[in-house]
Amino acid sequence: MVGNLSIVASKKILMIILDGLADRPVAELGNKTPLQVASKPNLNWFAENGKCGLMDPIAPGVRPGSDTSHLALLGYDPGEVYTGRGPFEAVGVGLSLQEGDVAFRCNFGTIDENGIIKDRRAGRIKEGTS
Repeated sequence: MVGNLSIVASKKILMIILDGLADRPVAELGNKTPLQVASKPNLNWFAENGKCGLMDPIAPGVRPGSDTSHLALLGYDPGEVYTGRGPFEAVGVGLSLQEGDVAFRCNFGTIDENGIIKDRRAGRIKEGTS
């Protein structure tokens, strides 16, 4: 190995991606995020004993989605290989895609009698989850 690569190759690394962990403040929680009020001793242990930081997995200023970020974190250039989220979702539910197949991903929404979107994901559970 050359330079620092021999050091990295001899170590085992555990990379934990906390995808979707961020959230927005909730009025009922005193304008704190669910993560701020949650009991999280295991996450606290990792934060205290590991290396933590922020990164731009794709590029500065580019808002990363789960799909494109995971590609980038694994060394792929999303600009070159990303074909959309549909193939990820299809494989995730056990479908086998072949060359030439097209896979789409979508959400079904709920609208009121005036056509106003009430929920951008129909069927979301809002009660009884605690």
